[in-house]
Amino acid sequence: MGERSIDIWKKKLGWIVENGGMALLIAHPDYMNDGKGSCGMSEYPMELYIEFLEYVQNKYETQYWNALPREIAGFWKDSLRQDNGR
Repeated sequence: MGERSIDIWKKKLGWIVENGGMALLIAHPDYMNDGKGSCGMSEYPMELYIEFLEYVQNKYETQYWNALPREIAGFWKDSLRQDNGR
């Protein structure tokens, strides 16, 4: 909160990748400001979120999954079926 660039997000993601980890980004529109007013204390500009997504798309082109909730649910459902031999 209070950040005005994506530098800290990039740094944290870089560390996670370098250490073989996985990052999960969950964003909620209630915390994004669409520019129609000044940012509240718990908000950040939507442009930062977009910039970060574009950064991930370009830097980690083959290393990320931009999944919808239903796709994640389907993945786990299929995984559980395989584990149970179905």
